[in-house]
This record gives sequence, structure tokens and C-alpha cells, in this order.
Amino acid sequence: MSLERDLFGAESADDRARVLVADHDPISRHVLTSVLGTSAHLDVVGSVNNQQPLQQWPLSRVDVAVLAVAPREDATGLIRQLDLRKVRVLVVGTGWTQRRLDAVFAAGATGCLVKTIKVAKVAAAIRAVASGHSVLSPELRALYTRRVPAPSVPAPAGSMDLLHTLTSREQEVLRHLAEGMSTAETAVRLRVSPATVKSHVSHALTKLGARNRLEAVLLFQQSWRAESRTAPPAAPRRPADVA
Repeated sequence: MSLERDLFGAESADDRARVLVADHDPISRHVLTSVLGTSAHLDVVGSVNNQQPLQQWPLSRVDVAVLAVAPREDATGLIRQLDLRKVRVLVVGTGWTQRRLDAVFAAGATGCLVKTIKVAKVAAAIRAVASGHSVLSPELRALYTRRVPAPSVPAPAGSMDLLHTLTSREQEVLRHLAEGMSTAETAVRLRVSPATVKSHVSHALTKLGARNRLEAVLLFQQSWRAESRTAPPAAPRRPADVA
């Protein structure tokens, strides 16, 4: 099963995300733009040198900006400005650290990839970001997991930990998402509407204090492990990972 099917199911097959490529390197900018332009699900509206003033970027009707950053480049200010303009940001870079990853997500980025990822797979990541998913390269997941606060250890007297703050249906939703299902697939499995699934996710985010779905799933998994005291289940298909 393809990554795009894992992420979207059939619900977004005809959607076209409008993309702007921002990279200071003209060669990599050209290569990325050319490859993304072959995707039937993307509409590449242009490319820019990310060092140009934002006022010069053709942001009209752009859904996702693919922002390539250098190892020591601080792009948080630029990400905040794009976020204010309702443009989702997918950051591609090298030299990732826990602190840098945290800063980028805090600034409003929706996804982070290592620059060594195969260019063809960036298209699937862009579609995920455009559809509201948070995307993370597998190489960065350990950094992101470490920065998520560990759940408190449940006391013998039956005190509630993070897992127990969720309703059984909210737990079901997060479990299915962790297994790689899209919103539509989860709705079919639970025999509810996609809107209901999104509502459960929204409530879970509030209860867990998570900023996005990826963080909620990670917190849920950590709490589940603490509760079960057993090894986690077989590795899920990781809808937020880009292999």
C-alpha cells in the first residue's frame, strides 16, 4: 500500500494542493519544482529564493510552502509570517536537533523532513500537510518524541493519567490514527461521519494539551505503554511519517 493511500484513503484522490517552493539554492529549487510538477495531485504555482522579502513571494492561493533551510538558518520568523497568511509550511533541512525541531513547530510549521529524503516522496508529504496532517521524517521522530512531556506514572490508588482523561471513543480514534488510517477510514471503521472523527480528535487535543494530531498520537502511545506495562504493539504504518 502506498504512502498516499495510507495518508488519504480515497477521500482526497482528486484534490490538488497549490504549492510554492522556497529554496536559496537555484539547482535544488529547479529539481524540486520539476519533480513536484509531475504529480497529478499538486499544482506548483512557482518557486522563489527563500532569502527574498516575503512581499515578493507569489503567495496568492498557495496552500503549502515547501521551505528549504540551511543547517544553521533560523527560519522561525519566516514560518510565523507564512502561518499568519494561512499558508501551511513544510520545512526541509539538515542538521536537525531537538531544540531546532521544537522551535520550527512552535513557529507554526506543519511538517519537517530531512533533506536526504527522496524528492519524489516530498509530493506525498505535501499532500499530507495540505490535508491537515502533521508530517515528520522517521529520522526525526525520536527527537520529537523526547520533547513530548512524559505522562505521569499512575498511582496505585487509581488516579487518572493522560490516557484516562480520554473517552473510550476518543481512544479508539487515536488508536486507529496511530495504525495509519485516514480520517475517512477511521470514520468507516467506527461507523460515524468524518466530522465526528475530527470532533473527537479536537477534544483529545484539548485534554492532552497537544498542538496537533501527531503530538496527540505520541502522547496517547506513551500513556498506553505506561498503562499496559507491556511492549507496544507492532509498529504502525505511521501516517505522519514519510519513509
